[in-house]
Amino acid sequence: MEHTRIGILNLMKNKIETNHNFEHVLRNDEVELTFYYSATRYNDRVLDPEITSTMKPLDLTAIKQFDGFIITGSPVEQLAFEQVTYNQEINELLDKLDELNIPQLYVCWGAMAALNHFYQIRKNILPHKTFGVYQNNIIGESYFLRDIENEFPAPHARYAEMNHQDIDMSNELETKAISENGLLTLVESTTKPQLFIFSHLEYPQSGLDDEYQREVNSGKVPEAFPANNYYSPIDNHPMFTWQETQTQFFNNWLNCVTETKLIKS
Repeated sequence: MEHTRIGILNLMKNKIETNHNFEHVLRNDEVELTFYYSATRYNDRVLDPEITSTMKPLDLTAIKQFDGFIITGSPVEQLAFEQVTYNQEINELLDKLDELNIPQLYVCWGAMAALNHFYQIRKNILPHKTFGVYQNNIIGESYFLRDIENEFPAPHARYAEMNHQDIDMSNELETKAISENGLLTLVESTTKPQLFIFSHLEYPQSGLDDEYQREVNSGKVPEAFPANNYYSPIDNHPMFTWQETQTQFFNNWLNCVTETKLIKS
């Protein structure tokens, strides 16, 4: 059988690390990954050769080759969608994915943008950044949470949240998991192969610490604080409490992509 082909639009600032994260969680001999960066975001910039040698500028004409597609998070959640320089490009990609009707996984800001575009769900800025590892309650049965126990740990790192009331009022969306502090973890479309995850389950053990160090070193986050519920009380090293959940969740999503491909073929 030919490889299952998955496209990934990587909107994160740390592109190479993010590529490695998804390569790790989607590692499978039968899976072929293609990474893209925003063509409009970087049309007037010189990119690092390490990026241009491993990634391609987004090409909407190439999307039809994929069996599944992922849009990552992006550090722009405090901006209105229309203020994001590549907003039109994202919306055109979303429309193309919807037309192709292939499994779609939207992560953090990617989930926010997709929920707003497809279902007009509003975005709200949080009073402060949610940053840490939290327990997550399963409130609806989901294929993608199979063999994952209730109150599963997962890392969250964001400044914004989608409007819960808007989601609850939609006949086409269901919230499947919510964090212990009442924030969205997983939302699913009831009519389309669309999955919206607000946790960064793709992060490795060091992911939250790396993010904290970037904020401190950037000098642009004066009130940067370390992640909650993350560092060991014994040696203060990062703990990888979501490793099992990470493996199972991405296996479930990969199985969905493969099963959908087989049904279509």
